[in-house]
Amino acid sequence: MRSFRNIKAVFSARWTAMVTAAALMLAVAAVSQAAGAKAYVGLFGDNAVAVIDTATNTLLTTIPIPAGPHGLVITPDGATVYASSDGDSKVSVIDTAQDAVTANIEVGKSPHGLAITPDGKEVLAAVFGASSVAFVDTTTDAVLGQVPVGSPHNIAITPDGSTAYVASQVRGSYALAILDLAGMRQKGSVPLSKMPRALSVSPDGGKLYFTVAGSDAVQVLDTRSNTVVRQVAVGASPHHPLFIGDGKEALVVSQGPGSLYFIDASRDSVSGIVKVGTLPHWIALAGGGRLIYVTNEDSNDVSVVDAATMRTVTTIRVGNAPRKIVIQPSPSSAGAGGAGAGAIAVQAPM
Repeated sequence: MRSFRNIKAVFSARWTAMVTAAALMLAVAAVSQAAGAKAYVGLFGDNAVAVIDTATNTLLTTIPIPAGPHGLVITPDGATVYASSDGDSKVSVIDTAQDAVTANIEVGKSPHGLAITPDGKEVLAAVFGASSVAFVDTTTDAVLGQVPVGSPHNIAITPDGSTAYVASQVRGSYALAILDLAGMRQKGSVPLSKMPRALSVSPDGGKLYFTVAGSDAVQVLDTRSNTVVRQVAVGASPHHPLFIGDGKEALVVSQGPGSLYFIDASRDSVSGIVKVGTLPHWIALAGGGRLIYVTNEDSNDVSVVDAATMRTVTTIRVGNAPRKIVIQPSPSSAGAGGAGAGAIAVQAPM
């Protein structure tokens, strides 16, 4: 017969193995849950929003919306996507549990870019055709008010939720309009010589990166003085810039060469370049910033880039003319420099 000590040792080993196995199962379950996050892509050519499973990087479905999907934002809890249609006057409300439109909000003619406050309580819509910025309450999906801004295109909101910078594309009077969100009024303006395109505010709120038509550089604005202090030379026709993580690094797509540029934001200099698809348009982050999703408008796909190795790991066919993209945030990355869902698995390059 086995001694009591031997029996105790065997029991202890089996108990440890059982606890370890249970912990492993819980860990796998947690990873699987995170990996179920979805990406939403506005298909300008299809009048629809594509839905991607970031666990498998495969297309799940498409959601029809009014003509000309343009702006796209997602609430901090990942439950709701707002999509504007510049061929219409509506912002569509998409329930991510159903992947269906549950409401349409009338904001005015030809809404372009959207932005959402850090607390998720308000969506700002750049209503290009009405030369105004509409404020939408996300609890009621009702328009709270509008601020006049000439031909607004895209919007960036400071991390403290107090200020918005709006790309105003009035010909001959290009500018960045500066809005006081609490007072729902314009409090300043930065005149520009070229037409502004897309914008991103650093996590500390001290710096704004933006692009302009006709300049192959990212413009660096000091938000304390609201003056352009530097430029970061990149490839031809840069479009969407995006600060990531703690703001020491940023990204921008250059549409001419079809490349994603990595920028050392502490030095405002290029630190790496990755080839993506044709006419890249927008950027979103997954896995706490480990994966970068880039929409490619002319090649009708999305490139997935590994941030650590700076290489494209897969390409996802999604539909015609993909522009904006948002990804459901993971609990660890919500609100962190725009980082998105906790995508774990990626496909091998095709």
